[in-house]
Amino acid sequence: MKKLAMAVALAAASGLANASYTYVGSFNVYDGPAWGDNPPVYSALEAAALIFGGSPSDYAVSVFSDSVTHTAWYDGWGDHDGHVLPEGFKVDLGAPGYNDPGGWVAEYTLPDGTLTGATAFSAYVQDGLSKTNYVFAVPEPETYAMFAAGLGILGAVVRRRRAAAS
Repeated sequence: MKKLAMAVALAAASGLANASYTYVGSFNVYDGPAWGDNPPVYSALEAAALIFGGSPSDYAVSVFSDSVTHTAWYDGWGDHDGHVLPEGFKVDLGAPGYNDPGGWVAEYTLPDGTLTGATAFSAYVQDGLSKTNYVFAVPEPETYAMFAAGLGILGAVVRRRRAAAS
């Protein structure tokens, strides 16, 4: 009976982990608005909401198509190497917009440890970086509640069977 309960619990936990995110689609950093038009700077989550609808909190972003890393590709003003940074990251120094003020400032450190002076970093801008970000829908709290309720019911069944057997 203990083995059955453990197997059921592990299967449910595995199902929860796999059911956590649903693949929605992808976007290429370069598909964003042209840098010279001074577009808004977007975090990967903001870009996902712009492209697929809803709000940034509805999504998780990854640099891989088969797992959620909560990281994304970003392009920096004048820096086309690309950086993998947190999905909610963005930099927009000076006046609002990717190209305003443009140029370089005193160096600062990005979350990936890179020293830079670029005045803007965006996950969705046409500025030379052609990398893909993958978007996943975050499950609603009801999904977790249903899994928890299912585990609770399974636990109650196991307890009743144990009580009936003794």
